[in-house]
Amino acid sequence: MKKLKDYYQIFSCFFFSLLGYQIKLELLTNSIENIVFYRSFFGTFLLLIFFFFNIKESFTKDINSNKIFIHILRSIFGVLAMYFGYNSLNYLTLSQASTISFTKVFFSSILAFIAFKEKISYLVFFLLLIGFIGVILISEPQNFNNNLGLYMALFSALCVSGGIISISYLSKHENTKKILLYHSFISTVIFFSIFNETITFNFSNIQDYFMITITAVIGQYFNTESYKDNPTNKVMILSYSRIIFSTALGFFLLNESLSILNILGIVIIIFTSFMITKRKN
Repeated sequence: MKKLKDYYQIFSCFFFSLLGYQIKLELLTNSIENIVFYRSFFGTFLLLIFFFFNIKESFTKDINSNKIFIHILRSIFGVLAMYFGYNSLNYLTLSQASTISFTKVFFSSILAFIAFKEKISYLVFFLLLIGFIGVILISEPQNFNNNLGLYMALFSALCVSGGIISISYLSKHENTKKILLYHSFISTVIFFSIFNETITFNFSNIQDYFMITITAVIGQYFNTESYKDNPTNKVMILSYSRIIFSTALGFFLLNESLSILNILGIVIIIFTSFMITKRKN
């Protein structure tokens, strides 16, 4: 079983790549508002069931939290990350979207410097600059000024990095189940409050919503578990398998292709984000 846990991050990457594929197909016939809302809504439903059958004391005591402000902050980051990240799939290939998501490493370094006064060495600063050059190459220079999908994916990565900082604080005080449950529930409330006039329900889509939710929850589970017994550097290396899975799904199932500049940009982002993570660890 221990050997199997060594590869939990690869399982997580596969399911997150599959999630991107599912969302890309769903966007052909459905709105982004419906996808994000029901992803959070059904996620809350599934987690409540799981939580209820795994309580150790009382249900009320197990779900009680005195870090509600941080949960709300984390959920705001999460809602923005999902909305813009999923929406970017209307404009980007699965491979491009997955690779750009790794710029969360760059933004996390910048936010940690602003929020916690963590120092950024000259080497990390240099790697940040090189990494964003990789982003430009992925978008292709001639399309950089009008690549809406790129900007959406970058803003999503920025929000993910904000979520990472929030989670790093919450994880020191509360268990993973509670963090996931609060995130799904608060995200559902926030998103419904903003987009209630555009959210619709169609019974023909309910199976798609459940499949998207299940895929996302499984990906989150394996991702969380992968960090428990493995060094962060090892997990980070394995996490790049997400780009491989996304590229394969895009190529074989969606007929997506990559240019030489795209591939060069992917290599640069992988190298720089890994080096930054390794240096920070």
